[in-house]
Amino acid sequence: MNKRVILSLGLTALLSSSLLANGMNCDKEDKNFKKSHSQMMKHNRNGGEHLMAYVMKLDLSDEQKKKIDAIMQESMKNMPKISDAFSENGFDKKLFVKLYNEKTENKAEKKAQMIESIYAVLNASQKKELKKMLDERVAAKKEFFKNCRN
Repeated sequence: MNKRVILSLGLTALLSSSLLANGMNCDKEDKNFKKSHSQMMKHNRNGGEHLMAYVMKLDLSDEQKKKIDAIMQESMKNMPKISDAFSENGFDKKLFVKLYNEKTENKAEKKAQMIESIYAVLNASQKKELKKMLDERVAAKKEFFKNCRN
């Protein structure tokens, strides 16, 4: 019985690593792949590069930076703190579930509100540059996956 389990785990690991290696076996000589791959890895580090990383790449004035920071701080202040469910004496499961649901329930709406507020701080040329960066991000993702399918 134990031998079967160990053998199954070993075969699963071997198969998984083979599939992963095969999936990553894109044309590494292709410069577009290298660019796309490095961009994809950068974007995927935390589930996708955040819009704020692109906003911070813009040439922002000190006043714009202060306004954006205030928007971010206000947005973060209104988020439920899941850590409140933990204490020295234990873990409050009901509170955790309540806070988690509050956090995830309106996540898209809260994020959209924050983005709208930040976008309003940008001038026309900054909005154009941000759009360009986001379009390049989409193109890099498409190129990466196109190269890996072949």
